[in-house]
Amino acid sequence: MTRADASIRPGVISVVVPVKDEPPEALDALKRLAASSGAELIVAPGHGTRGARLAEAVGRARGDALFFVHVDSRPPERALALIHESLAAGAAAGAFSIRYEPEDARMRWIAWWANRRTRLFGVAFGDQGIFCRRDAYLAAGGFRDLPICEDIDLVRRLRRAGPFVVRSETTATSPRRYLERGALRQVLRVWKVLAGYYLGVRPEKLADWYER
Repeated sequence: MTRADASIRPGVISVVVPVKDEPPEALDALKRLAASSGAELIVAPGHGTRGARLAEAVGRARGDALFFVHVDSRPPERALALIHESLAAGAAAGAFSIRYEPEDARMRWIAWWANRRTRLFGVAFGDQGIFCRRDAYLAAGGFRDLPICEDIDLVRRLRRAGPFVVRSETTATSPRRYLERGALRQVLRVWKVLAGYYLGVRPEKLADWYER
């Protein structure tokens, strides 16, 4: 779903945020980020699969660049200027590196591995903050109607649409699931879901594995 070309605003980044049960104030930091840089904030509300929600939100976005970020993540300072810089330098898409707040030795190791994984294998998650040109998003086919792995699935196709850059600047995100479920258990759960995705396991089964 896209707007007519005449309504697209060149040079504007649309910040697209999926939300579910978060309180309204959870968006305050991202609202300030968008307002400070002349961007627009598009909320993907909590109905349907995350992939479908994000695809619908992009259909309402007017920027010629897109930035997908989670509501409990805090992008780096000057995030939108850094996105402009990357796209102007020729990247079709990219992602920031990740760190966890609050962090301890376990979370630093998990963040280190996540950043290595992104650089070595091109696997970027939505909590890192994924960005792209609108035309690259469309060329890649956009978000698919998936209950899980919609971010990995999109990044995999974005990498075929043009150069993909991994910025060294970090997005700070919540380690909530690791703390609630146990760090090692959550790491193993993520690896299992990733392996299943690449082996072609049904998305509904992957979602069950992740939430079980």
